[in-house]
Amino acid sequence: MGEIEKKDKKKHEKEKEKQIEKEISKIQNRHNNEMQALESRIENHKNQLIREEQNKIAEIELKYKNKGRELERQHRAEREHYERIIAGKSGKKTIIATKSEN
Repeated sequence: MGEIEKKDKKKHEKEKEKQIEKEISKIQNRHNNEMQALESRIENHKNQLIREEQNKIAEIELKYKNKGRELERQHRAEREHYERIIAGKSGKKTIIATKSEN
């Protein structure tokens, strides 16, 4: 009877060890999947922040480029205005070459 009990006990212990190993494997797989999902979310968020930053930089560049063009137009208009005034006083027309950048 003792030998049968030992065999049954060993069999039961082996089954218990297999079950424990199976559960450990499940937990490891779940942890790995969770870590991969987290890394993916981090990467996606990082890429989103990079895109947003690039868009903001592009908006700022466009804003200042447009502001520069507007200043150039204002300067050109002022210069032309004063050239007309000077030309009117002296009685002759002066033409000053202007650089236009559009």
